[in-house]
Amino acid sequence: MSRMTAIHFHHYDRSPFSEKVRLAFGLKGLRWHSVIQPRWAPKPDLEPLTGGYRRTPVMQIGADVYCDTRCILAELERRFPEPGLNPDGPAGLGDALESWADRALFADALGFVFGTQGNRFPEALHADRARFTAGRFNGWDPDAMRAQLPAVAARLRRRLDRLEALLGDGRPWLLGRAPGLADLAVRHPLWYLRENLPDRIDWARRPALVGWMERLDAIGHGERVEATPAQALLAARDAMPIAAGASPVGAAELSGWIGKRVRVAADDWGSDPVEGVLAGADSERVSLARRDPQLGELTVHFPVDGFDIRLAGQADAVRATSEPGAGDPAI
Repeated sequence: MSRMTAIHFHHYDRSPFSEKVRLAFGLKGLRWHSVIQPRWAPKPDLEPLTGGYRRTPVMQIGADVYCDTRCILAELERRFPEPGLNPDGPAGLGDALESWADRALFADALGFVFGTQGNRFPEALHADRARFTAGRFNGWDPDAMRAQLPAVAARLRRRLDRLEALLGDGRPWLLGRAPGLADLAVRHPLWYLRENLPDRIDWARRPALVGWMERLDAIGHGERVEATPAQALLAARDAMPIAAGASPVGAAELSGWIGKRVRVAADDWGSDPVEGVLAGADSERVSLARRDPQLGELTVHFPVDGFDIRLAGQADAVRATSEPGAGDPAI
């Protein structure tokens, strides 16, 4: 892979969502460039690439920037289809488990970790995450999070027991005979628990879950090459983004906005908005064309799921705001 097409992965080592993608690199046997970014804002070497989006991780290939793990994994699957991320069963089942793991399972893992040992994390991290999550998770107040521990622990225990039961029939992977998207997504909250609280989870009574984790650990992270933020920025400056456009599959609702300025932001937390000209749209993602004064032309890609997409300056998101008319999209 040349410098122009090298994968630059912006992350930090203890980021659970980054671990989800790192394992995908291993599963697909990829070489990638590790670009370590700060754990909390400001992120002066990342935001010029994204236009203000600062969640971790971000994948960059030349002048194309992919935000959110759903978009990152979809692009890896498009560029490197073998081995596939949905080897057994329909892709929709993997998507459903990913959504559950990224939101419900991860939220309880996060609540358990910070409720148990929140006082040991830097005050700057608590302040940043309180802003980042817009008051969710009890405003990241350690005492308030600790007060919720019994309820969080009860939910988390039930979720782990469900996974143990699912794997208890002897299957090696969640959906069949080979690892895939569901395994990557469900593992990263458990990896986060294991890394932070190795002695607070009763792994001994969950042998199937332990064996599954060990099999995933053995996959590794592919070939990691250390790189600097300056090198990643240079790679973006020296490249041109790939062409994007409206796809005939699933893009009818957004195709009328191609060429118009839009605003995209996460709909749960970390909702720093990014603005650009809508250059492409399909059933999975939207692509925004941007120009940075130092880096030149960039395209920033976001998934449709989990993001609020609206015309720049418009008060309402992509949803009906009046009575249906003849020209309204049909789904």
